[in-house]
Amino acid sequence: MEEDLLLLLLLCEDEENEENRDRSRYLKSLRDASNPFALSENVFVQHFRLTRSLCRRLIDDLEPHDDQQTSLPITIRILSVLNFFANGSYQKCVGNNYTMPMSQASFSRSLKSVANLIVRVKGSEIEFPRTVEEENIVKTGFFRKFGIKSTIGAIDCTHIAIVAPPSNNVERPLSQYLNRKGYYSINVEAVCDHRLRFTFLNANFPGATHDSGIWATSDLREYLIRKHNASSTSNQRESWLIGDQGYPLEPWLLTPVANPSTTKERKFNKIHASGRNCIERGFGVVKSRFRCLLKHRVLHYSHEIAAAIITSCVILHNIMAKAGMAEDVDIVEDDHEFERDPNDSTQYTREGERTRSRYISTL
Repeated sequence: MEEDLLLLLLLCEDEENEENRDRSRYLKSLRDASNPFALSENVFVQHFRLTRSLCRRLIDDLEPHDDQQTSLPITIRILSVLNFFANGSYQKCVGNNYTMPMSQASFSRSLKSVANLIVRVKGSEIEFPRTVEEENIVKTGFFRKFGIKSTIGAIDCTHIAIVAPPSNNVERPLSQYLNRKGYYSINVEAVCDHRLRFTFLNANFPGATHDSGIWATSDLREYLIRKHNASSTSNQRESWLIGDQGYPLEPWLLTPVANPSTTKERKFNKIHASGRNCIERGFGVVKSRFRCLLKHRVLHYSHEIAAAIITSCVILHNIMAKAGMAEDVDIVEDDHEFERDPNDSTQYTREGERTRSRYISTL
């Protein structure tokens, strides 16, 4: 009896292995026969978001740095990942896509590898203006579009939903990821300019972290502090970010007047809100283009992999923006509300008040 049962199990295992081999051969035959670049431009963009020429250029840039040990062609791996970014489908659905079929396990490995590859090779696409010339381009853009002076970017945070992390993580407890909206997320801080190009991104913090808490330890804030201290001795012109009341008022980060009582204060709040809308639109465009970032799609990955996916999508968005691709998408409304720590006043708050008051007096 036991021998018969063992024989039956072995036969079942052989049949399952043969089915897997047949499926593998079938997927390979589909890959060999398909040519996604033969799709029309419109259909290609629907699948992969980038145009065919931008996609070829991306593949050419990434290929010399690819170190994934696999027999799958890099073109197939990159296109499958772009398709996932664009549609946010489950891995198995993406792997079964007729344009670049592969197994779920192969796709999972490709996703991690390609996302990290994009961040490593194309990370410079997210670049904060550092030179006077770069700053002046952004300042001029904000003034011409919104009437606000000396602005080098709009800053805010947005939540990207992730699956509940392991509950036994000592360094990052599960509770740190449960945001005030009631779902698990990464709280992503970003800066964008008047063209909706992202110039800074920080996806290192779990969802329960206040916006001001992320800002307090930001590398960008440290840079702006050093820049501000240097400018006090070199007569450099003032420059600042604009953010909502989730951020502390500082000389390099102007927030709205909480209770405006004069015409000039109300005017300042109006142009401030108009300029700040850039970052809200920027988040909306990225989430519309790359629907894997939408709240109801939920990234089923660790914080580290999810952060690489988020950063990759923002990098690709910037590539598209620089290439002049129109924002012809239904922009997703971002439901992020500012999350202020009541104890977020800093040693620079008084100086920030003087800077804002000085600017308001010129309106």
